[in-house]
Amino acid sequence: MIIKNKKELIGLAQNQAEKKLRGDMLAILECALAMSDPYFLVEKFLSQIDCKKYKKIFVVGAGKGAYRMALAAEKFLGAKLIDGCISVPAIIKNGHLKKIKVNLAGHPLPNLGSVIGAQKILEIIKNAGSDDLVLGLFSGGASALMCLPVDKVSLVDKIKVTELLLRSGATIDEMNAVRKHLSLIKGGWLAKAAEAQFTVFYLSDVVGDDLSTVASGPTVADSSTFSDAIKVLSKYSLLNKIPNSVKKYLEDGQNGARQETSKKNSANIKNIIIGSHKTLAKAAFEKAKQLKYQPIIITDEMKGDTEKVGIKFLTRAASGKKKIFIAAGETTFKVRTKNPGGRNQQMCLSVLPKLSNGQVFVAFDSDGVDGVAPEQVGGVIIGAGTLKNVQKLKINIKKTLQINDSYHFFQKVGGLIKTGYVGTNLGDIVLFSK
Repeated sequence: MIIKNKKELIGLAQNQAEKKLRGDMLAILECALAMSDPYFLVEKFLSQIDCKKYKKIFVVGAGKGAYRMALAAEKFLGAKLIDGCISVPAIIKNGHLKKIKVNLAGHPLPNLGSVIGAQKILEIIKNAGSDDLVLGLFSGGASALMCLPVDKVSLVDKIKVTELLLRSGATIDEMNAVRKHLSLIKGGWLAKAAEAQFTVFYLSDVVGDDLSTVASGPTVADSSTFSDAIKVLSKYSLLNKIPNSVKKYLEDGQNGARQETSKKNSANIKNIIIGSHKTLAKAAFEKAKQLKYQPIIITDEMKGDTEKVGIKFLTRAASGKKKIFIAAGETTFKVRTKNPGGRNQQMCLSVLPKLSNGQVFVAFDSDGVDGVAPEQVGGVIIGAGTLKNVQKLKINIKKTLQINDSYHFFQKVGGLIKTGYVGTNLGDIVLFSK
Protein backbone atom coordinates (compact mmCIF):
# COMPACT_ATOMS: atom_id res chain seq x y z
CA MET A 1 0.00 0.00 0.00
CA ILE A 2 1.54 3.31 -1.12
CA ILE A 3 -0.73 5.63 0.90
CA LYS A 4 0.10 5.11 4.56
CA ASN A 5 -2.97 6.79 6.09
CA LYS A 6 -5.69 5.64 3.68
CA LYS A 7 -8.03 4.36 6.41
CA GLU A 8 -7.85 7.71 8.22
CA LEU A 9 -8.55 9.66 5.02
CA ILE A 10 -11.57 7.53 4.13
CA GLY A 11 -12.83 7.90 7.71
CA LEU A 12 -13.09 11.68 7.28
CA ALA A 13 -16.13 11.21 5.00
CA GLN A 14 -19.46 12.71 6.02
CA ASN A 15 -21.50 9.71 4.82
CA GLN A 16 -21.20 6.28 3.17
CA ALA A 17 -21.36 7.68 -0.37
CA GLU A 18 -18.44 10.01 0.30
CA LYS A 19 -16.58 7.18 2.04
CA LYS A 20 -16.91 4.99 -1.07
CA LEU A 21 -15.83 7.83 -3.36
CA ARG A 22 -12.82 8.70 -1.21
CA GLY A 23 -11.70 5.07 -1.23
CA ASP A 24 -12.00 4.84 -5.00
CA MET A 25 -10.18 8.14 -5.59
CA LEU A 26 -7.30 7.02 -3.38
CA ALA A 27 -7.19 3.67 -5.22
CA ILE A 28 -6.94 5.55 -8.53
CA LEU A 29 -4.13 7.70 -7.13
CA GLU A 30 -2.23 4.66 -5.87
CA CYS A 31 -2.55 2.94 -9.23
CA ALA A 32 -1.29 6.03 -11.08
CA LEU A 33 1.76 6.12 -8.81
CA ALA A 34 2.41 2.38 -9.12
CA MET A 35 2.16 2.46 -12.94
CA SER A 36 4.58 5.41 -12.99
CA ASP A 37 7.29 3.50 -11.12
CA PRO A 38 10.61 4.46 -12.81
CA TYR A 39 11.82 0.86 -12.50
CA PHE A 40 9.16 -0.42 -14.90
CA LEU A 41 9.43 2.58 -17.22
CA VAL A 42 13.19 2.04 -17.59
CA GLU A 43 12.69 -1.71 -18.14
CA LYS A 44 10.51 -0.99 -21.18
CA PHE A 45 13.26 0.97 -22.91
CA LEU A 46 16.38 -0.97 -21.91
CA SER A 47 15.75 -3.50 -24.70
CA GLN A 48 16.79 -0.75 -27.15
CA ILE A 49 20.37 -1.04 -25.87
CA ASP A 50 22.65 -3.61 -27.52
CA CYS A 51 25.20 -4.24 -24.78
CA LYS A 52 27.44 -6.28 -27.11
CA LYS A 53 28.31 -3.16 -29.09
CA TYR A 54 30.23 -1.59 -26.22
CA LYS A 55 33.49 -2.36 -24.45
CA LYS A 56 32.33 -0.95 -21.12
CA ILE A 57 29.07 0.54 -19.81
CA PHE A 58 28.72 3.23 -17.17
CA VAL A 59 25.61 4.67 -15.49
CA VAL A 60 25.11 8.22 -14.24
CA GLY A 61 21.99 9.99 -13.10
CA ALA A 62 20.23 12.43 -10.83
CA GLY A 63 16.69 13.21 -9.77
CA LYS A 64 13.88 12.05 -7.55
CA GLY A 65 13.26 9.04 -9.78
CA ALA A 66 16.91 8.12 -10.35
CA TYR A 67 17.19 5.43 -7.64
CA ARG A 68 14.45 3.19 -9.06
CA MET A 69 15.73 3.90 -12.58
CA ALA A 70 19.21 2.76 -11.51
CA LEU A 71 17.90 -0.47 -9.96
CA ALA A 72 16.38 -1.49 -13.29
CA ALA A 73 19.51 -0.50 -15.22
CA GLU A 74 21.86 -2.39 -12.90
CA LYS A 75 19.79 -5.57 -13.17
CA PHE A 76 19.63 -5.39 -16.98
CA LEU A 77 23.27 -4.49 -17.63
CA GLY A 78 24.73 -7.13 -15.30
CA ALA A 79 28.46 -7.81 -15.63
CA LYS A 80 28.79 -5.31 -18.50
CA LEU A 81 28.25 -2.47 -16.03
CA ILE A 82 31.64 -1.19 -14.81
CA ASP A 83 30.80 1.82 -12.63
CA GLY A 84 28.12 4.37 -11.92
CA CYS A 85 26.91 7.17 -9.69
CA ILE A 86 23.50 8.73 -9.07
CA SER A 87 22.61 11.78 -7.01
CA VAL A 88 19.29 11.46 -5.15
CA PRO A 89 17.46 13.01 -2.16
CA ALA A 90 16.89 9.68 -0.37
CA ILE A 91 17.39 5.93 -0.75
CA ILE A 92 14.32 3.86 -1.60
CA LYS A 93 14.03 0.82 0.67
CA ASN A 94 12.76 -1.70 -1.89
CA GLY A 95 15.98 -2.64 -3.67
CA HIS A 96 19.73 -2.30 -3.15
CA LEU A 97 22.29 -1.02 -5.64
CA LYS A 98 25.59 -2.93 -5.74
CA LYS A 99 27.71 -1.31 -8.45
CA ILE A 100 26.12 2.10 -8.87
CA LYS A 101 27.22 4.46 -6.09
CA VAL A 102 24.51 6.51 -4.40
CA ASN A 103 25.20 10.14 -3.51
CA LEU A 104 22.72 11.91 -1.22
CA ALA A 105 22.11 15.54 -2.12
CA GLY A 106 19.83 18.48 -1.35
CA HIS A 107 16.39 19.28 -2.73
CA PRO A 108 14.69 21.70 -3.40
CA LEU A 109 17.84 23.64 -2.50
CA PRO A 110 21.23 22.25 -3.53
CA ASN A 111 23.86 21.49 -0.89
CA LEU A 112 27.44 20.26 -0.71
CA GLY A 113 26.21 16.76 -1.55
CA SER A 114 24.80 18.16 -4.80
CA VAL A 115 28.25 19.42 -5.77
CA ILE A 116 30.00 16.17 -4.77
CA GLY A 117 27.51 14.16 -6.83
CA ALA A 118 27.97 16.39 -9.87
CA GLN A 119 31.76 16.04 -9.65
CA LYS A 120 31.57 12.23 -9.43
CA ILE A 121 29.16 12.05 -12.37
CA LEU A 122 31.35 14.31 -14.48
CA GLU A 123 34.44 12.22 -13.64
CA ILE A 124 32.75 8.98 -14.75
CA ILE A 125 31.69 10.56 -18.05
CA LYS A 126 35.18 11.88 -18.74
CA ASN A 127 36.71 8.44 -18.04
CA ALA A 128 34.47 6.66 -20.57
CA GLY A 129 36.08 6.09 -23.98
CA SER A 130 34.71 6.18 -27.51
CA ASP A 131 34.04 2.40 -27.46
CA ASP A 132 32.01 2.69 -24.26
CA LEU A 133 28.42 3.57 -23.42
CA VAL A 134 27.23 5.94 -20.72
CA LEU A 135 23.59 5.41 -19.74
CA GLY A 136 22.09 8.56 -18.25
CA LEU A 137 19.09 8.44 -15.91
CA PHE A 138 17.55 11.83 -15.17
CA SER A 139 14.29 13.03 -13.67
CA GLY A 140 12.83 16.15 -12.12
CA GLY A 141 14.77 17.38 -9.11
CA ALA A 142 18.14 16.90 -10.80
CA SER A 143 18.62 20.66 -11.11
CA ALA A 144 19.18 20.86 -7.35
CA LEU A 145 20.56 17.35 -6.79
CA MET A 146 23.35 17.76 -9.35
CA CYS A 147 24.85 21.21 -8.92
CA LEU A 148 28.22 22.48 -10.13
CA PRO A 149 28.35 26.28 -10.04
CA VAL A 150 30.44 28.27 -12.52
CA ASP A 151 33.69 29.91 -11.44
CA LYS A 152 33.22 33.11 -9.41
CA VAL A 153 29.82 31.93 -8.09
CA SER A 154 29.83 30.06 -4.78
CA LEU A 155 27.47 27.30 -3.72
CA VAL A 156 26.05 29.65 -1.08
CA ASP A 157 25.26 32.22 -3.77
CA LYS A 158 23.72 29.55 -6.02
CA ILE A 159 21.51 28.42 -3.12
CA LYS A 160 20.37 32.00 -2.54
CA VAL A 161 19.36 32.43 -6.18
CA THR A 162 17.49 29.12 -6.18
CA GLU A 163 15.61 30.05 -3.02
CA LEU A 164 14.58 33.43 -4.44
CA LEU A 165 13.37 31.83 -7.67
CA LEU A 166 11.40 29.13 -5.83
CA ARG A 167 9.52 31.74 -3.82
CA SER A 168 8.96 34.14 -6.74
CA GLY A 169 6.30 32.22 -8.67
CA ALA A 170 8.62 31.74 -11.65
CA THR A 171 7.83 28.82 -13.96
CA ILE A 172 10.22 25.87 -14.20
CA ASP A 173 11.34 27.06 -17.66
CA GLU A 174 12.18 30.49 -16.25
CA MET A 175 13.98 29.07 -13.21
CA ASN A 176 16.09 26.79 -15.35
CA ALA A 177 17.03 29.54 -17.79
CA VAL A 178 18.82 31.14 -14.84
CA ARG A 179 20.22 27.93 -13.32
CA LYS A 180 21.63 26.72 -16.64
CA HIS A 181 23.66 29.92 -17.01
CA LEU A 182 25.23 29.47 -13.58
CA SER A 183 26.24 25.84 -14.11
CA LEU A 184 29.15 23.85 -15.53
CA ILE A 185 26.96 20.81 -16.32
CA LYS A 186 23.43 22.03 -17.08
CA GLY A 187 22.32 23.40 -20.44
CA GLY A 188 24.07 20.66 -22.42
CA TRP A 189 27.48 20.97 -20.77
CA LEU A 190 27.39 17.42 -19.37
CA ALA A 191 26.99 16.04 -22.90
CA LYS A 192 29.93 18.13 -24.11
CA ALA A 193 32.18 16.26 -21.66
CA ALA A 194 31.31 12.85 -23.14
CA GLU A 195 33.51 11.07 -25.68
CA ALA A 196 31.51 7.84 -25.27
CA GLN A 197 28.11 7.08 -26.73
CA PHE A 198 25.62 8.66 -24.35
CA THR A 199 22.06 7.28 -24.20
CA VAL A 200 19.92 9.23 -21.78
CA PHE A 201 16.53 8.29 -20.30
CA TYR A 202 14.45 11.19 -18.99
CA LEU A 203 11.39 11.20 -16.73
CA SER A 204 9.69 14.48 -17.63
CA ASP A 205 7.92 16.58 -15.00
CA VAL A 206 7.78 19.55 -17.39
CA VAL A 207 4.60 20.53 -19.20
CA GLY A 208 5.22 20.05 -22.92
CA ASP A 209 8.19 17.72 -22.27
CA ASP A 210 10.84 20.24 -23.32
CA LEU A 211 14.01 18.24 -22.63
CA SER A 212 16.12 21.38 -22.38
CA THR A 213 14.08 22.19 -19.26
CA VAL A 214 13.78 18.73 -17.64
CA ALA A 215 16.58 18.51 -15.03
CA SER A 216 17.90 21.75 -16.61
CA GLY A 217 18.84 19.81 -19.75
CA PRO A 218 22.32 18.45 -18.88
CA THR A 219 22.53 16.56 -22.21
CA VAL A 220 20.33 18.79 -24.38
CA ALA A 221 21.14 21.88 -26.45
CA ASP A 222 19.84 25.06 -24.81
CA SER A 223 18.04 27.85 -26.67
CA SER A 224 18.00 30.27 -23.73
CA THR A 225 20.65 32.97 -23.32
CA PHE A 226 22.29 35.08 -20.63
CA SER A 227 19.90 37.85 -21.64
CA ASP A 228 16.94 35.54 -21.03
CA ALA A 229 18.25 34.73 -17.56
CA ILE A 230 18.53 38.42 -16.72
CA LYS A 231 15.02 39.07 -18.07
CA VAL A 232 13.61 36.38 -15.75
CA LEU A 233 15.28 37.91 -12.71
CA SER A 234 14.08 41.35 -13.75
CA LYS A 235 10.50 40.11 -14.32
CA TYR A 236 10.27 38.89 -10.72
CA SER A 237 12.12 41.93 -9.27
CA LEU A 238 15.07 39.82 -8.15
CA LEU A 239 17.99 41.62 -9.82
CA ASN A 240 18.66 43.72 -6.72
CA LYS A 241 18.19 40.75 -4.39
CA ILE A 242 20.56 38.20 -5.94
CA PRO A 243 24.22 38.02 -4.83
CA ASN A 244 26.57 40.44 -6.61
CA SER A 245 28.67 37.54 -7.92
CA VAL A 246 25.64 36.13 -9.75
CA LYS A 247 24.58 39.48 -11.18
CA LYS A 248 28.11 40.21 -12.44
CA TYR A 249 28.53 36.75 -14.00
CA LEU A 250 25.23 36.99 -15.89
CA GLU A 251 25.98 40.55 -17.05
CA ASP A 252 29.45 39.47 -18.21
CA GLY A 253 27.79 36.66 -20.13
CA GLN A 254 25.30 39.04 -21.71
CA ASN A 255 28.24 41.19 -22.83
CA GLY A 256 29.99 38.21 -24.42
CA ALA A 257 32.68 37.74 -21.76
CA ARG A 258 31.36 34.29 -20.69
CA GLN A 259 30.69 31.25 -22.85
CA GLU A 260 27.05 30.54 -23.63
CA THR A 261 25.36 27.21 -22.89
CA SER A 262 25.60 24.46 -25.52
CA LYS A 263 23.55 25.38 -28.60
CA LYS A 264 23.95 22.18 -30.62
CA ASN A 265 23.21 18.53 -29.78
CA SER A 266 26.22 16.23 -30.16
CA ALA A 267 26.04 13.27 -32.56
CA ASN A 268 26.95 10.79 -29.80
CA ILE A 269 23.97 11.77 -27.63
CA LYS A 270 20.58 10.04 -27.73
CA ASN A 271 17.90 11.55 -25.47
CA ILE A 272 14.70 9.58 -24.79
CA ILE A 273 11.62 10.51 -22.73
CA ILE A 274 10.39 7.35 -20.97
CA GLY A 275 7.63 8.86 -18.80
CA SER A 276 5.72 12.13 -18.37
CA HIS A 277 2.49 13.72 -17.11
CA LYS A 278 0.71 11.66 -19.74
CA THR A 279 1.87 8.47 -17.97
CA LEU A 280 0.15 9.56 -14.75
CA ALA A 281 -3.06 10.64 -16.48
CA LYS A 282 -3.34 7.46 -18.57
CA ALA A 283 -2.82 5.19 -15.55
CA ALA A 284 -5.49 7.07 -13.58
CA PHE A 285 -7.85 6.81 -16.56
CA GLU A 286 -7.45 3.04 -16.80
CA LYS A 287 -7.95 2.47 -13.07
CA ALA A 288 -11.07 4.68 -12.97
CA LYS A 289 -12.47 2.72 -15.90
CA GLN A 290 -11.74 -0.54 -14.09
CA LEU A 291 -13.70 0.79 -11.07
CA LYS A 292 -16.70 1.37 -13.36
CA TYR A 293 -16.40 5.16 -13.55
CA GLN A 294 -16.53 7.27 -16.69
CA PRO A 295 -13.03 8.84 -16.70
CA ILE A 296 -12.37 12.10 -18.54
CA ILE A 297 -8.87 13.55 -18.94
CA ILE A 298 -9.38 17.31 -18.93
CA THR A 299 -5.68 17.92 -19.62
CA ASP A 300 -2.31 16.24 -19.28
CA GLU A 301 -0.59 19.61 -19.66
CA MET A 302 -1.97 21.37 -16.58
CA LYS A 303 -0.15 24.65 -15.85
CA GLY A 304 -0.76 28.18 -14.62
CA ASP A 305 -1.60 29.78 -11.29
CA THR A 306 -2.26 27.07 -8.70
CA GLU A 307 -5.34 28.64 -7.11
CA LYS A 308 -6.96 29.66 -10.39
CA VAL A 309 -6.31 26.31 -12.09
CA GLY A 310 -7.99 24.35 -9.28
CA ILE A 311 -11.16 26.46 -9.42
CA LYS A 312 -11.18 26.42 -13.23
CA PHE A 313 -10.93 22.65 -13.06
CA LEU A 314 -14.13 22.55 -10.99
CA THR A 315 -16.08 24.79 -13.34
CA ARG A 316 -14.97 22.93 -16.50
CA ALA A 317 -16.08 19.55 -15.18
CA ALA A 318 -19.63 18.76 -16.30
CA SER A 319 -22.02 17.14 -13.85
CA GLY A 320 -22.71 13.46 -14.22
CA LYS A 321 -22.99 10.35 -12.14
CA LYS A 322 -19.89 8.14 -11.88
CA LYS A 323 -17.62 10.61 -13.68
CA ILE A 324 -13.97 11.04 -12.67
CA PHE A 325 -12.14 14.05 -14.08
CA ILE A 326 -8.35 13.85 -14.37
CA ALA A 327 -5.59 16.43 -14.91
CA ALA A 328 -1.81 16.13 -14.80
CA GLY A 329 0.93 18.72 -15.08
CA GLU A 330 2.45 21.29 -12.77
CA THR A 331 1.16 24.64 -11.55
CA THR A 332 2.95 27.52 -9.83
CA PHE A 333 2.09 30.01 -7.12
CA LYS A 334 3.91 32.86 -5.42
CA VAL A 335 4.93 32.01 -1.87
CA ARG A 336 4.12 35.03 0.27
CA THR A 337 5.24 33.70 3.67
CA LYS A 338 7.46 31.01 5.18
CA ASN A 339 4.51 28.95 6.40
CA PRO A 340 4.68 25.24 5.47
CA GLY A 341 2.75 23.79 2.54
CA GLY A 342 2.96 23.14 -1.19
CA ARG A 343 1.16 23.87 -4.45
CA ASN A 344 -1.19 20.87 -4.18
CA GLN A 345 -2.19 21.74 -0.63
CA GLN A 346 -2.69 25.34 -1.76
CA MET A 347 -4.86 24.19 -4.68
CA CYS A 348 -7.12 22.13 -2.40
CA LEU A 349 -7.39 25.07 -0.01
CA SER A 350 -8.55 27.36 -2.84
CA VAL A 351 -11.04 24.77 -4.14
CA LEU A 352 -12.53 23.82 -0.76
CA PRO A 353 -15.10 26.67 -0.45
CA LYS A 354 -16.41 25.82 -3.95
CA LEU A 355 -17.10 22.13 -3.22
CA SER A 356 -20.66 20.84 -3.02
CA ASN A 357 -22.03 17.81 -1.17
CA GLY A 358 -21.06 14.56 -2.83
CA GLN A 359 -17.92 15.97 -4.46
CA VAL A 360 -14.37 14.82 -3.71
CA PHE A 361 -11.19 16.53 -4.93
CA VAL A 362 -7.58 15.25 -4.83
CA ALA A 363 -4.35 17.10 -5.67
CA PHE A 364 -1.04 15.25 -5.29
CA ASP A 365 2.65 15.62 -6.18
CA SER A 366 3.78 12.33 -7.72
CA ASP A 367 7.08 12.30 -5.83
CA GLY A 368 5.19 12.17 -2.52
CA VAL A 369 6.64 15.45 -1.26
CA ASP A 370 4.52 18.56 -1.83
CA GLY A 371 6.45 21.65 -0.84
CA VAL A 372 8.13 22.06 2.54
CA ALA A 373 6.56 20.96 5.83
CA PRO A 374 7.57 19.40 9.18
CA GLU A 375 6.66 16.00 7.68
CA GLN A 376 6.55 14.58 4.16
CA VAL A 377 3.13 15.23 2.67
CA GLY A 378 2.26 14.47 -0.96
CA GLY A 379 -1.02 16.35 -1.27
CA VAL A 380 -4.59 16.46 -0.02
CA ILE A 381 -8.01 14.85 -0.45
CA ILE A 382 -11.05 17.02 0.37
CA GLY A 383 -14.82 16.61 0.40
CA ALA A 384 -17.95 17.53 2.32
CA GLY A 385 -16.45 15.96 5.44
CA THR A 386 -13.56 18.44 5.23
CA LEU A 387 -15.93 21.42 5.07
CA LYS A 388 -17.79 20.10 8.09
CA ASN A 389 -14.55 20.06 10.09
CA VAL A 390 -13.71 23.60 8.95
CA GLN A 391 -17.06 24.84 10.21
CA LYS A 392 -16.64 22.97 13.48
CA LEU A 393 -13.17 24.42 14.10
CA LYS A 394 -14.17 27.89 12.81
CA ILE A 395 -11.07 28.31 10.65
CA ASN A 396 -10.89 31.20 8.15
CA ILE A 397 -10.07 29.69 4.73
CA LYS A 398 -9.50 33.03 2.99
CA LYS A 399 -6.99 34.21 5.59
CA THR A 400 -5.17 30.86 5.49
CA LEU A 401 -4.87 31.13 1.70
CA GLN A 402 -3.35 34.60 1.96
CA ILE A 403 -0.63 33.47 4.36
CA ASN A 404 0.08 30.16 2.54
CA ASP A 405 -0.49 28.13 5.71
CA SER A 406 -2.07 25.15 3.96
CA TYR A 407 -0.14 22.45 5.84
CA HIS A 408 -1.27 23.55 9.30
CA PHE A 409 -4.81 24.04 7.98
CA PHE A 410 -5.14 20.46 6.71
CA GLN A 411 -3.26 19.13 9.70
CA LYS A 412 -6.18 20.43 11.77
CA VAL A 413 -9.14 19.59 9.53
CA GLY A 414 -7.68 16.40 8.01
CA GLY A 415 -6.93 15.30 4.46
CA LEU A 416 -3.12 15.26 4.21
CA ILE A 417 -2.07 12.32 2.02
CA LYS A 418 1.05 10.64 3.40
CA THR A 419 3.12 8.30 1.27
CA GLY A 420 6.66 9.37 2.06
CA TYR A 421 9.18 9.72 -0.76
CA VAL A 422 7.65 7.66 -3.60
CA GLY A 423 10.69 7.45 -5.86
CA THR A 424 9.25 8.96 -9.03
CA ASN A 425 8.66 12.49 -10.29
CA LEU A 426 6.16 13.06 -13.10
CA GLY A 427 4.62 16.25 -11.77
CA ASP A 428 1.18 16.60 -10.19
CA ILE A 429 -2.08 14.72 -10.61
CA VAL A 430 -5.53 16.10 -9.84
CA LEU A 431 -8.69 13.97 -9.53
CA PHE A 432 -12.23 15.25 -9.14
CA SER A 433 -15.64 13.60 -9.03
CA LYS A 434 -18.76 15.65 -9.68
